Parts: sequence; structure tokens; C-alpha cells
Amino acid sequence: MSQQTAPSAKSFVIFSFRPTDLVDKIMGDDAWRTLEHVADWDRDENGNPIVVENFHDSANAERIAKADYIITGWGAEHLIDTTVLDAMPNLKGIVAASGAADRIFADADAKSAAQSRGIALSNSGYLNGLPVAEYCFANILLANKQFFRAERMYHEQRGWGAWVDVQSIFANVGNYEKTVGLVCASSRIGRRLMTMLQMTRLDVLAYAIDMSADETASYGAIKADLDTVMSQSDIVSLHAPDIPPLRGMIGAHELSEMKDGATLLNSARGRVVDHNALIAELKTGRINAILDVTWPEPLPSDSPLWDMPNVILTPHIAGSTGTELHAMGLNVAQEVARHAAGKPLRFREEY
Repeated sequence: MSQQTAPSAKSFVIFSFRPTDLVDKIMGDDAWRTLEHVADWDRDENGNPIVVENFHDSANAERIAKADYIITGWGAEHLIDTTVLDAMPNLKGIVAASGAADRIFADADAKSAAQSRGIALSNSGYLNGLPVAEYCFANILLANKQFFRAERMYHEQRGWGAWVDVQSIFANVGNYEKTVGLVCASSRIGRRLMTMLQMTRLDVLAYAIDMSADETASYGAIKADLDTVMSQSDIVSLHAPDIPPLRGMIGAHELSEMKDGATLLNSARGRVVDHNALIAELKTGRINAILDVTWPEPLPSDSPLWDMPNVILTPHIAGSTGTELHAMGLNVAQEVARHAAGKPLRFREEY
């Protein structure tokens, strides 16, 4: 009788999300099935995973002490200090269903201690960026077709009305002989969007100081300075992070350079744009805006942006929403499985 190899012990994971019910929204059926093959976790009396919000709570001491991995995400920030790390001798990795795993560290000392122990970090930023690129791609095509203006006019007229000569009214409509400009194009989202735009007949200008002309060309785009992107594009799509040097980078000067009838698309961060300057330019009716993010967010109820006919507002839905969250859940489960098996992480986060 052949000798059978005993199955290896599963890893033990703990979950940390705020609010705690995020774990159910992020972990879909595929994620749970994948994780169950390689890991165990504590459940409550209803079979639901126990989510740790306070790593200093004595009620969590036992599960913290035996944890091999932490699966974390939005809201779980500044929770782990050096004292917590000392209480987690088995910890091998922190895997985030968000853009950064290191946000869970309370301070630089905790992060340094984790690095010295070789605790692996992984995040789902790339996967979270895919829906943003898709949102931008869809809105670029729709804006060039003047979809939003057409939809509004059609409803108001309840028929063709004055649209007998549609080709004259919408003479400049279309996704041919048009230019899209990307600001901070070297971001993960910007690069993904450039790849998607290669499927179209649109010309693409890319402003990214850290991309060479050759690298930009490899994405089917032309490297350009910010003034050129703003002045030559029919759609300007923003992809800048919310960091102090870039706050307000799109101000009165940049907005004044936009073509008449051009559209500003912001799915990045509200503070990238000087909103007072934007409102002033939009009031002239000269340009349009599609804003998934604003500053502040949400907008105050008396903001003029709510009632402008040349403005489309969406409530920060470009990133992973609904079923799209499950892609990040599957990713964190797969990353735990890879690391536990001694395989390289697909989305390793560097310290």
C-alpha cells in the first residue's frame, strides 16, 4: 500500500476592514472558495468571518497571535504598531483589497519593523484602476458623440422637433479626427486607458514628465507638455494623484487654454482642479465637464455645479463598485494562496 502524504496545515488569516461589512462586499463566492483551499479563519456564531478593528483588544489576542496573513482594505488605516507586530510572531504577509497595504501601519516604526521581518505586502491597486479606465474610456466616447447634450435635448423636445437636420446640429460630433489628452498619463490608470484608446481612431496626447517619447509612443500616444494637452485636446482626462505639488494644477490658465466645446473629465481627485476657476470657466458655457470627483466631496447643496447644463456629476463611482469589488476579493485570496505556496506575489508592494 502506497504511503500517502499528509495534507499541509492551512494558513490562518484575519480580516481587517472598516466598516466591517466591507468584507462581505469585497469577498465574492470565487474569493471564498479560493481562500478556503489554503486558509482558515475565525467565524462568529452565524458563520460570518470575524473582522478585527482593534488589534489591541484582548478579545482578539488569540487570533492575532496565530495569524499568518492579514487581509485588509479600505478604512483599516493606522491600526498596527510595533506592539501589535510583536504579538504576531507568525505574520508572513499583509494583502490589501485596496491600493496600498502599508496604510495599515500606525507609523514609520511599525512599517520598518515589518520590513525587517520580511513581511510581504500586496495590494489590489491595479485591479481597482481597471474600472476607472473603463469609466474614462466610455465617457470619452460618449462625450465626443455629445451624448449628454443629445439625451437632454431629445427629452426636452420629446421628438425630433428642430432636429430635422441632425447632421447640421451635430456637425462636430464623433470619435474620428478628435484628440484626447491625458494628464499624468504614466499612472496605472493612464497607461491602461492609453492601451484601450488604441482600439479607437482617436489621437492621444500624453502629459507625463516621467515617460520618454519612445515609451509614450509604445502606448500609441504622443508625448506633449501640459499646455499642448490642454489646448489641443477635445477631451482632457485627469489622472493625477492627490499630493500637495499637484493640487490645483488645473487652474484658470490651463482651463482658459481648452478648446471651445472641449470636455474636462476628472476621475482622479477633486483637489487636482481649482474649482473656483472651473466654475468660472463653466459659467461661460465655453467648455464642458464630467466630474466623478470634486472638492469638497460631496459638493455642498448650493454649489452651482449641480445645475449647470454643461456639467455631468457622478458620485465617485469610477473605481471598483458593486460586483467589481469581487475582482479585488479574488485577488487577495489568490495572493495569499501564492505566497503560502512559496510562489511570487503577482502584485507585490514594495516598502
